[in-house]
Amino acid sequence: MSIAESPAARVSGSRVEEVQAAAPPAPQPRGVRLNGVDGLRACAALWVVLFHIRAFSGARLGPVDLLVRSGSTGVSLFLVLSGFCLYLPVVRGGGRLRIGRFFRRRALRLLPAYYVSLVVVLLLVAFAARPLGLAPLTGPQLAVEAVTHLTMTHSLFPSTFYTLNGAYWSLALEWQLYLSLPLLVFAVRRLGLARVVLAVVAVNVVYRLGLQVAIDNHMLAAGSPLATEVLPNLLPGRWAEFAFGMVAAHVYVRGSVSRIASPYGWAILPLVPLAVLSVGSPLEHILFGGIFFLLLCIVLSGGNLIARVLSWRPLVTLGVMSYSIYLVHQPIVVSLAYLLHQTGASPRLVFVEIVLLIPAILGVAWLLFITVERRTLHSSRTAPEPGSPEAWLLAPLRLLRRSRPAAPTSAADPT
Repeated sequence: MSIAESPAARVSGSRVEEVQAAAPPAPQPRGVRLNGVDGLRACAALWVVLFHIRAFSGARLGPVDLLVRSGSTGVSLFLVLSGFCLYLPVVRGGGRLRIGRFFRRRALRLLPAYYVSLVVVLLLVAFAARPLGLAPLTGPQLAVEAVTHLTMTHSLFPSTFYTLNGAYWSLALEWQLYLSLPLLVFAVRRLGLARVVLAVVAVNVVYRLGLQVAIDNHMLAAGSPLATEVLPNLLPGRWAEFAFGMVAAHVYVRGSVSRIASPYGWAILPLVPLAVLSVGSPLEHILFGGIFFLLLCIVLSGGNLIARVLSWRPLVTLGVMSYSIYLVHQPIVVSLAYLLHQTGASPRLVFVEIVLLIPAILGVAWLLFITVERRTLHSSRTAPEPGSPEAWLLAPLRLLRRSRPAAPTSAADPT
């Protein structure tokens, strides 16, 4: 997803210019800020947060319940954005990928903030699980959680998939996608992008349908964590969404993204109800991936209402720190729901109260961002441009520095 990757961390300047329909395809410049893409990341993160608030509050929300409980599909949007962000520099580099450099940068980007949040969650579970409503774990269980999460293998086992922090499972999938990218780049250079993407989608479809056949024939227990959590969310089960993002990167760099957005963007309208009806089917994620691919193309094409809304500066700012939001939100939501339920509040009231506390959740995410995540961004090496999302996020720090009293100097101090 990329949950961890942000185009704003890699490029600078003004928003994406609209590609005129009559103009021939031309390579897109590097010096642009993809505001709308970060806006999409913010929407995905907030959608997942609302989904978890609903889940742990137990609320049923009437007319908006379907929209909120569909928030888990925000992961599909993250996966499409991951394919886009990771393949974008490959396309701009003429199809070349420096594997060693790629993995060093991915590890630096993904792991520091993840490991810091992991240590905090482990400490909370070890010393304050019951008061905070977190799942209590024994010493050996905590050791297993620590080892599997540190090695990114926690999504391979039902016992560690959701236990510590339900949001963490997708980080292991993210790492699997990193491992697959060199293979995909090599295949694209030999076979072309279209064939590779079709092959990835075919593998995804066959894998998911094969799992369903195994369940229907009682080879795999229906409803078991292995059947509903672990196996469907391994790389072969979520590969197509990532590949759709690669296609978006390709057409964007070629300058032909408007040729998809203009004539085919309307397909989102029939695809949305179709995707909703498909929830629970083996291929629902592919339909949602197709919707988010079209949405991304519409945003990248610029010059339309959706692109302008998603380029709203506060939304873009949240998108820049969306990885930190994703990392910290679920344990906080679990604890808030537990404590508020103790007061006897109804599920709907608990939902509303936690929604009102979202600024506090964002505050915790901001602390993780400024102390850890931002230091892994390329833009942290230079001062942010005035008015940029990074400048907004660092503004509270500048205010704190200005409010500090100046250190007194002695009369004998020659300075």
